[in-house]
Parts: sequence; structure tokens; C-alpha cells
Amino acid sequence: MKQRKAFLAAVFGLLLGFPTHRIWAGAQVTVPAGTKVSEIKYGDANGTVVHFKPAEQVAFLFVYAIKDLESNNCMNTFFGGTGQPCTLSDLVKGVRNKQGQVFGLNTNPAEDTNYHYSVTIIGKDCIIKAIPRHPGLGGFAWVGSPGGMGNGDFYYNPNGADLAKAKELGEIGYSGKGFKR
Repeated sequence: MKQRKAFLAAVFGLLLGFPTHRIWAGAQVTVPAGTKVSEIKYGDANGTVVHFKPAEQVAFLFVYAIKDLESNNCMNTFFGGTGQPCTLSDLVKGVRNKQGQVFGLNTNPAEDTNYHYSVTIIGKDCIIKAIPRHPGLGGFAWVGSPGGMGNGDFYYNPNGADLAKAKELGEIGYSGKGFKR
């Protein structure tokens, strides 16, 4: 019965022009319950406030969580980390630290139908990106060295995936658990 309903929904979606890929992809990834993105500002002299769309808040939270996990868990040997950057697949599966605790992401970023996520490791540095899959969404990146204090910078282009046109974000943050286990 469920298969028949899904099939009919897809057929009607095609006939009416609805995006059927969401029917087959499952539930849309949303900001986790109890999590709130703080007021975000560009790093310019004016401290201009940035207003993220709901899908952009999800992308921001994924990039932020990956950056935090890289800095505070993977690279930080004081807290039992490996001393090396983690791959995105490691963070999705979960990484066991030296104390036997598992850290990582509580949601697979591949489930987000609005963005494609990547972590590029270059030595002990990395680039974390959230590239929009659809027009009308902004692109995100964090570029830096997660070792030590997690030195790096967040970037955002409200007009899409071209990160060469991204501006540095200054004040950033969120409250709640976000996408971290």
C-alpha cells in the first residue's frame, strides 16, 4: 500500500510539475530541535547582519559541526583525538577516541537534498564546503587549520556556489546540539 501511495504521489508530482526527487529522497533535513543559529554577521567593518534561509541554516550548521569535530575531537590529542583530520565518511560512521567514546555527526549530510558537502584534507589543514544543489541558495566554506585552536575562516556567498565571490563571516555561532553526536 505504501509503495502504491509513493508511486501515485510521484506520478501526480510529475504531472503537476512538483519536484519528485524529494518524494524518493525521504524527509528533508531541517535544523535539529533545540538548535538555534545565532545572529550571523559579515566580517566587514560594518558588521552587516546576514539572514540565512532555512536550508542555508542547515548547511551552516553542518559546516560548523564538521569544523568543530575536526578541531576539538579529531586533531586534539589532549581529548583523545587521533591528531589527524577526519574524513567526512569517518565523521558519519563515528570515530572512537582513546577513551572509547564515539564522536561524529548525528545526521549524514548526504541526506540533505539542498547541498553537497565535502571535506578536503591538505596535510593538517582542510577545506569544508557546502555547495548548493539548487539556485537561490548560498554556498559556504570553512578554510583553515583545525589543529590547535581551530584557526580558520568561514565564508558565505549568498548568490550560489561560486566561492571566489564569497565574503568572510565574522560573528558566527549557534546554541543547542546541532548535528554533533
